[in-house]
Amino acid sequence: MAIPAKPQELQAYIGKFLDRLGFDDIVTTLGLVAHDADGESISLRMDLREPIAQANGMFSAAALFGAADITGTFLAMAAYAESGQFPLAVQSNQNFMSNSKTEYAVATARILRGGGSVAVAEVSVADAEGKALMHSTFTYVIKERTLGK
Repeated sequence: MAIPAKPQELQAYIGKFLDRLGFDDIVTTLGLVAHDADGESISLRMDLREPIAQANGMFSAAALFGAADITGTFLAMAAYAESGQFPLAVQSNQNFMSNSKTEYAVATARILRGGGSVAVAEVSVADAEGKALMHSTFTYVIKERTLGK
């Protein structure tokens, strides 16, 4: 599978994955949906809702991390994982720079290096106004995994 080149392709890819999974996972919990895709990078949107907000109404750090990790995972899966394989995060680095009460945040991932059984993705998360909220890198090992319950 190549990296999706259009948001509609990305949403179809996510939907197919979730259908194969067979249950609602963290993608559903965070409310992640396709935002953009250009064949080299992908972006997922996460609307600010009470279940993923801090007590002061901003995005929780856990939700921002989750959006970054899942976006990087879907990118690595599309770029390197064949049928039945799944990118397993083995290392991550997060820098939280700011926070926001805007309507949504967007996580955008691009591959820094990959091939064989390892992929490294860079993911930035910005709010609806483009303000940088966090920057992260993830190292994924591409391994055979059984999806589902």
